[in-house]
Amino acid sequence: MRIELVEEFDLDFLQSLVQLEAEAFGIGGLNEWHLVPFIRHGQVYIAKEQEKVVGLIQYMRDWKNPNKAYLMGVSIAKKLRGQGLGTILMRTSLRALKEENIEAVELTVDPKNFSAIKIYQEKLGFVGKDRRVDEYGAGENRLVMLLSLCDLSQD
Repeated sequence: MRIELVEEFDLDFLQSLVQLEAEAFGIGGLNEWHLVPFIRHGQVYIAKEQEKVVGLIQYMRDWKNPNKAYLMGVSIAKKLRGQGLGTILMRTSLRALKEENIEAVELTVDPKNFSAIKIYQEKLGFVGKDRRVDEYGAGENRLVMLLSLCDLSQD
């Protein structure tokens, strides 16, 4: 498994990212119109297995607090879910963000997504910070979680 920052892309590669997003999030997944700006102006990391993209994570910098990043989403190929790949992708990308002088990372998650919340808290150290009601429309509530990168271990 190899994890790398995406800096260049072609249309076929972009389509593979869109397919991974659709598999993970359905209509809520990022498409070409979203991923290109993330690649060019944010940070997009991928996990590759034998040159095939099997994991994807995107971050954007917080304009109100430039030392903080927002984790937009994590997508893992369906056949590899539950094997720790998402955790490895997150840990690797979080260490890279720390090297870029990012001090904290924020994310939002469906408060009913107990398995994701457990991973964010227990494996990665995120802490629940706030709740946002109707964040993405009626009934689409989100739990806001925050991680300080200052104490992030280099394991």
